[in-house]
Amino acid sequence: MKKIIFILLAGFSLAACTNHGKKIKVEGTKGEVYYKGDGVTEEDAKKTGEFLKEEFFSSGKEASVQITKENDAYVLRFVYKKDVYDTLKGLDNAFKIIAAKASKELFGGKKVNIALADKNFKDFATIPYDEAVAKKLNAPTDGEEELFVKEDFDHDAMGGVNFYWKDISDAESKRIADYIVENGSFAGGTAELYMTKSGDRTIITFPMIESAINNPAYRTELEKVSSEIKENVFGKVPFSFQLMDEKLNIVQVWEY
Repeated sequence: MKKIIFILLAGFSLAACTNHGKKIKVEGTKGEVYYKGDGVTEEDAKKTGEFLKEEFFSSGKEASVQITKENDAYVLRFVYKKDVYDTLKGLDNAFKIIAAKASKELFGGKKVNIALADKNFKDFATIPYDEAVAKKLNAPTDGEEELFVKEDFDHDAMGGVNFYWKDISDAESKRIADYIVENGSFAGGTAELYMTKSGDRTIITFPMIESAINNPAYRTELEKVSSEIKENVFGKVPFSFQLMDEKLNIVQVWEY
């Protein structure tokens, strides 16, 4: 199964309260997972924390999630900023992917519904489990190369950016990452950059959520940034910068 890459912004932590269930801390992050009610265990919380470690808890900011169970379905409740949710139109699809992956990898195929809540755990949006999304994630790839299985990449975080690299040396990946961090264009969020090679061509792939991809100003800025990376890092060496959506579709490529 392909690992879906996307960016979930604007998680934050709960207000102090004792009615949200038992809590575990997610090691290496400022995240916490609450578990509450019959049929939900501490082990479920621990597995969920690890599962969300890179995709939700990786920004270094405090963030909270709760697991409950309603009838035969699990509910993952994310503490989230409503104003950001109202602005970013692609987030429902992103959370549907999270739910489908959680169903298969954590909960034995049981349905997983998503709820988004304020810091008092009052829901403002619900995103039901989507069978079509789950089916698509589990579909055979017909021989298509799975370039973005995270476990296949080496990983490091620098300057608020998650860098992943495969088929290039640690020294080369660090040289690229050092410039990008110094440049600062991807700082301040939970950006992920994937560095690979095809022959002598280095390829950097940047996944973005739908609302950002559809903003022409972002596209213009990315073209400028990719040109700066080419000039300052690669010189005459072939280089491509790819923009990818949350469904693993390449949206635009700048070739140098």
